[in-house]
Amino acid sequence: MTPVQHFLLGLTTMVIGAIKTWLHIGAIPVLALPTCTGKTVLITAGGSNWLEQAHCWGCYAFLVGLMIALHAAFRQIQKRRSVALLMD
Repeated sequence: MTPVQHFLLGLTTMVIGAIKTWLHIGAIPVLALPTCTGKTVLITAGGSNWLEQAHCWGCYAFLVGLMIALHAAFRQIQKRRSVALLMD
């Protein structure tokens, strides 16, 4: 893969991770328990701090995407510098 393709892959992973984290933060923490009669008992699981509520796989996806994008940008900069040195 070219550095541009790696960069786009990183950006895509970052966007997916950010959307997942945003959806996870916006969700109301509710535990749904089915009963024997076919009804559902809803228990709110509030009382957690922001860090516990915001933490999901979206955080990891965002960080991995950021690392991929930074690595691709670094490779592109190295490639341009090596070409510039050859032209001197």
